[in-house]
Order: sequence, then C-alpha cells, then structure tokens
Amino acid sequence: MTWTKRYLYPGDVEEGYYFDIGTYVCKNHFKDDYLNEHIVKQGEKGICTYCDKKLIVIELEVVLTLIAVGLEYVYDDPANGRFLNKDSEYGFDGNVQPFEEIWWDDPFDLRIEDDKLLEDVSNQLSTDQLYCERNEFGSHEEYLDDLWNHFKEVLKHKARFSFHFSETFRQWNSSDPADILHQVETTILKHNMITTLKPKTILYRARQHSVENEVSDATRIASLPNSLNKEAGRMNAAGISLFYCSKQKNLTIKEVVSKRRKSKPYYTTAIFRNKKALRLVDLTKLPDAPSIFDEDNNHSIDVIFFMNSFVAEVSLPVLKKDSVLEYLPTQVITEYIRYNPDLNADGMIYNSAKDSNAKNIVLFYNHKDSLENLDFSKSSIKTSLIRDL
Repeated sequence: MTWTKRYLYPGDVEEGYYFDIGTYVCKNHFKDDYLNEHIVKQGEKGICTYCDKKLIVIELEVVLTLIAVGLEYVYDDPANGRFLNKDSEYGFDGNVQPFEEIWWDDPFDLRIEDDKLLEDVSNQLSTDQLYCERNEFGSHEEYLDDLWNHFKEVLKHKARFSFHFSETFRQWNSSDPADILHQVETTILKHNMITTLKPKTILYRARQHSVENEVSDATRIASLPNSLNKEAGRMNAAGISLFYCSKQKNLTIKEVVSKRRKSKPYYTTAIFRNKKALRLVDLTKLPDAPSIFDEDNNHSIDVIFFMNSFVAEVSLPVLKKDSVLEYLPTQVITEYIRYNPDLNADGMIYNSAKDSNAKNIVLFYNHKDSLENLDFSKSSIKTSLIRDL
C-alpha cells in the first residue's frame, strides 16, 4: 500500500511513502544509472526475486521510494495548483491523468522487462489520485533561459549601465535582469566551483606580430596597456585589459595565432608564473545534473542545465563577424565575478573554443598587474614563423 506525499488540501500534514512487498531486486532490471548505482552501493549479496540469481540485491521497497521521489519531482496533484474546469475529463485545467496512464508511457524510461517486477512496481506505486506535470506550463530552467535572454536584450538594446533598476526593466513574469547575476553567484558557491592555482604554475602566453624581434621582454607580451586594448573580447570590453593564458603551450598558440593575418607572420610564446596562490572561478567544474530520483539534489537540475548553456556561451570563439554587442552579456558576468567580494576571484577557468578537452585561464590582471604579480621567464621567449606551424 502506498501513502503519497501529496497534500489533499493546502496546509495538510505531509505524509511519506510506505511500501510492503518483501521482495529483493538486483541492478539488472532497471535502465537507470542512479537506481542501479544505489542498488550496488546500498545492497548486499543475496538472491534476486525476479531473476533468481545470486547478486548484489536490495529490498524493492528502497527502489520504490526512489521512484516515488521522481514522481514527486515531475508530477503534482492538480488540486494543489490547477484551476477547476468542469468541462475537462478530470475537472482540472491542463493535462491531468490517473497513475495508470502516466505509468503506461514509462515516463522515466526504466524499461522494466520482467513482467512480475513491472506488476509489483506498478501495484505498489499506484494510487487513486490524479497527476499533472509540475512544469507543464514552464520549468525553472525555462524561466532562467528567459531571464538570461532578457538580460542580454536589455544590455544590448536598452541599458548598458543601469540595468539593475529592477522596476524599470522587470518583464511580464516579474523577472529582474540583474537576477541572473545572483543565479550565477549562487551556483558557483553552492557547487564549489572555485579552484586554487598553486604558486609558480607555468602559464603560457602567445602574441602574433609583424617584426621578428618585436617581443624582447615581459612588457611586450604581458596584458596590453588599457589604452592600447582597442578590441573587445568575450570576457573584456575594449579598454579593459585582462591576462589570457593557458597551462598548455600548444593550446595558447591555437587560441592566439591565425594564418589569415598575413601582415603578422611571426608569433612568440613565453612563460609567466604566478607569485602567489590564485583563487579562480572554474566554469569547467559545473557538476552533472543530478537524477530526478536524488531527493537531496534534484532541486538543482534546472539551474545546472541553465548554467551548462551559459558556460557554453562563455566559451564560444570570438569571431570578427560578431558585433561587439554579442559580447556585452558575458563581459558583464565576468566583471560581476571579478568584483564580487563574496567570490573574491583572481580569474576564471573556462573551456577552450579550439579544443573541447582543454581549458583556458583568464586572470583579472591588466598590464601593470600582470607585470607586478607574475614572474616572467625571459629565457622562455621563443619566436617562430607562422608558416612553419
């Protein structure tokens, strides 16, 4: 018998799931990694009731509780949030179904092939209540995507420096464009997306240039002076210089050097080392989205899906055909991370646009900062012809 966690009326006491079947199941009957890993980690050697093999097994009640968590994540009782509609089949607006109808479609793609197990799971989970999808009319992920798009629209076409006036730029769903900044900060802190760069880490820089011996010391390959930084990047606006680098020499060359720039036939690489440990926001440390069956973490699914799309946008290559307007949103996010005292970041790590398996680093150092805070290895200077690449 099953007691659901649904509320019959607002304010009712919440009840838990209770199952009573007494069978044991192994991992060979579910096509879901989270359920199977749970069986292996929490189970013990025994006989599976459904395949009669001696394997790691667990009480079916445990698996049923996890599946019930998934049901609670995806579905709700229409009485909790849907308008009454006397003309609909079940008396509520939206797509409302009894348990048998949603379970028939295998909503979690469990692909249970054993008939007896399928029957036991269905009988134990079955209730006489109605179900509706919580996100039928929009998920939190969709809200965040909409918020991000609204943020970009405001920055590109309405306000560069005053978008934080929430009442002025709040849209129809009450979203404030500045809220996206808080979402990014919260995700970074909650998922510990902070990495320490150890002192004296080798950091490669590269520069493409016209004259062979143009790069002779640190001043010629460190971050540009702000007055000379005429071009905007995905992380920095024109006039704001940052120190882009990598731990891999070949990656640095790929990121900087282009054979299309015929007027600059040379490129130079050199090594810098950070004098002290640096605190970097690591955008590559975003965790995988948790399972809907993971009660402790499934509330993060939508935010992580959004952050993955945001991180992918941050890592897009800078193209000449792109308007500088395209870079405004990621530039603002970078500045928010840079000057946020709660993050206290010296820079960021992000995926390379040239190599999906490699990582780039940007330090929040302008020309003067990079010369003062980084040791330069003059002997590491190496100039080559681009045609030899």
